[in-house]
Amino acid sequence: MNIGELQREFASRAQPIGLQIQCFGDGDVDAQLAIVAEAPGEQEVRMRMPLVGGSGKYLWDHLRRFGITRRNCYLTNVIKRQLVDAAGKEKVPANELSHWQGLVQWELSCLKNVKYVLVLGNAALEALSGRSGVDQWRGSVLTVGERMYVITNNPAHVMRTPSMEAWFSLDLAKLDMVMRGNWREHKIIPHIDPSPTEAMQWCERMADERKPVAFDIEVTAGETACIGMANSAHEGMCINFRSAASNRFTTAEERYIRRSIQRVLGDSATRLVAQNGNFDAYWLGYKDRLAVHRVWFDTLLAHHLLYPSAPHDLGFLTTQYTTHPYYKNERVDWREKSDGKIEDFWVYNVKDCCITLACSEKLHVELKRQKLDDLFFNHVMRAQPHLTEMTVCGVLVDAKRKAEFDAYYAQLVDELEQKFLDAVHTATGDTTLCPNPRSAPQISDLLFRRLKLTGRGHSTADNNRKHILAHPRTRPEDKNVILALAAYKKEHKFYSVYVSSRIDPDGRARSEYKQFGTQSAPGRLSSAQNMWHSGSNMQNQPPKAREMYIADPGYTFVYYDLSQAEARYVAWDANIPKWKQQFEQARLDGKYDCHRALASEMFKIPYDDVPTKDFVDEKYTIRYIAKRCRHGLNYRMGPDRLAEVTGLAYDEAVRAYNLYHSITPELRKWWSELEATVRRERKLVTPFGRVWRLMERLEGDEQLEAIVAFKPQSTIGDKNTQVMYQCHEDSAWPHTARIRLNVHDSNTALCRIADAKHVGRIMKHYAERPLYIRGEPLIIPCEVKWVPGDREVRRWSDLVPLEL
Repeated sequence: MNIGELQREFASRAQPIGLQIQCFGDGDVDAQLAIVAEAPGEQEVRMRMPLVGGSGKYLWDHLRRFGITRRNCYLTNVIKRQLVDAAGKEKVPANELSHWQGLVQWELSCLKNVKYVLVLGNAALEALSGRSGVDQWRGSVLTVGERMYVITNNPAHVMRTPSMEAWFSLDLAKLDMVMRGNWREHKIIPHIDPSPTEAMQWCERMADERKPVAFDIEVTAGETACIGMANSAHEGMCINFRSAASNRFTTAEERYIRRSIQRVLGDSATRLVAQNGNFDAYWLGYKDRLAVHRVWFDTLLAHHLLYPSAPHDLGFLTTQYTTHPYYKNERVDWREKSDGKIEDFWVYNVKDCCITLACSEKLHVELKRQKLDDLFFNHVMRAQPHLTEMTVCGVLVDAKRKAEFDAYYAQLVDELEQKFLDAVHTATGDTTLCPNPRSAPQISDLLFRRLKLTGRGHSTADNNRKHILAHPRTRPEDKNVILALAAYKKEHKFYSVYVSSRIDPDGRARSEYKQFGTQSAPGRLSSAQNMWHSGSNMQNQPPKAREMYIADPGYTFVYYDLSQAEARYVAWDANIPKWKQQFEQARLDGKYDCHRALASEMFKIPYDDVPTKDFVDEKYTIRYIAKRCRHGLNYRMGPDRLAEVTGLAYDEAVRAYNLYHSITPELRKWWSELEATVRRERKLVTPFGRVWRLMERLEGDEQLEAIVAFKPQSTIGDKNTQVMYQCHEDSAWPHTARIRLNVHDSNTALCRIADAKHVGRIMKHYAERPLYIRGEPLIIPCEVKWVPGDREVRRWSDLVPLEL
């Protein structure tokens, strides 16, 4: 067929089933490349040609680099009528979609020369392959018959999400590889269901060949189902302990197999490779008592170091660094298929190992090319085993105090919910109305439809509730509703998040510490529940929650806190002479108060006249205002946001904002320098060598705030992590002492009572080692505290200064 004949035949098939055609397929019917998108836009309908609008131009601008133009392609859409208008995107009925899918398959079957198909977006992916989830499948190449399908996102979606542009370009580069004949699919040979002898021989091979060994575990029903190992990107073994129905080994056989596995994982000479190896290591350490000596290369952490703002899951890495198609759905697909077999699960485990190894090889090269390999191996990976140990060992919980908290706060939350409902009944006059205070839709309906309150939009978040409270038309009874809701939410969060957190059978709380959990400040640790759902976020524990955590018998807590660390960093990096002088005076003097000095300068009163406390008679002082300005305004916070986070009246916040910037003009100059650096180099580098990369267009206040905050927050996070492994690796550090808790600017160790001062000195020594910023040393002083050893129960909440 020529193009006219193809269009007429398509119309003759579509019209009898009631399909409206606004834009036919078009282009060269003899082309080797077909491009399939979802549906035409307004411009395409107007011109009756696919891919001529804004997203089409975006696509052609990218394809032109590979010599691909409209003239040498066939172009079409799955759905040939416009779906998006001023009202939004229309949902296509399932029956109509099925007709469109069948027709586009017929349309492509008429193009006898097509060898390659560029699949744009989820609608095209579903129509041509029966698969869904283009965000997972993008970057994959599928061979169907004699045709090769290269999958990527719809260009319109990429334009709306600029951070995806780099990955869109990589996907199109794969199309170029395919069309040039340079594409070779990554093949893997899996060994599953090994005999005891085969499993042990494989472990011996992994140990003897002295190559990097990728390992991975799969978990079912809270137990380790299998352990996979591979020292080749194309061959691996899954040592599965189960079949579909039962255990595969006797107890004695499994004991020997696990000892063989331990010889590989525990050998300091084995270069272990993993994807998010912290999880595998702490799971095996706690659940299976298999000690992973140290993960040598973690692909997740390597990618996080290279591209902090990108996704780091193995599915994403697979498409970026290998030619293997997306396969991560296979982990659960075997369960959902009527003919699914558990053997597919074991094969999936082998794929994880081989793909992880393949990615590590490419990532290693990239780390070297970007001169980040030293930071990766000597800092990032050096810290990981210490974080694994923090999870495996955990912290003891006072079960009696936890039970007391549970009973008290369960009753308090019920009482506060009833007070909230009483306030609602009074404000609405409807005693039958009982909105759930935990339901955002029900609270939104209450505040904005029933009570007709005025805020900034219809958000039910805390900040907008403050705006509602301050609005002059909010009645007293309406304010009672808002205040009762706030009281309920505060105590409910404390009860549900902290008091109700699960502890393990041995009475310990185990949290997972992540090196990749804070995207805006890579280098800073985050913490959360572990993978068996006990523990909690230990870094946001309110002071009263810390009463539940206690030292083991004969042990105590020793703690240090870096004093005003981020503000000090800003003083040095922004080169603010008076701040540097004040911070150094405070460090050397020990009694000089930098916040009082700042308040003195802002409000033009003598230093000695500034209050020494933040609150007097339940009212905030000018010291509090100055301190909150320093903590927020350094990072481009505006006066309205300052009012929200401090509780200041708006006019007071505006005055404080203006005073702060008038005495510190260096801040705005520093912001401008950072922005100029990012625009010029598209990256920022911390004193540790950690890099933040601009992966999209630079626009908007949120991006600029992240740019300004990156170096201080990331540097202090890395500093605190560094102190952890420096202490543990110091030959003078007691072998019975370990840092167990991290809260951003502080670390807390558990040690024998008799060793407390010795541990405190070592922690202080490393914490106060200088950072070099713009070639100038910055020493951040730290305060060391402990829980006195003479207390019967030594609680994390009871820290007092430790004289060294």
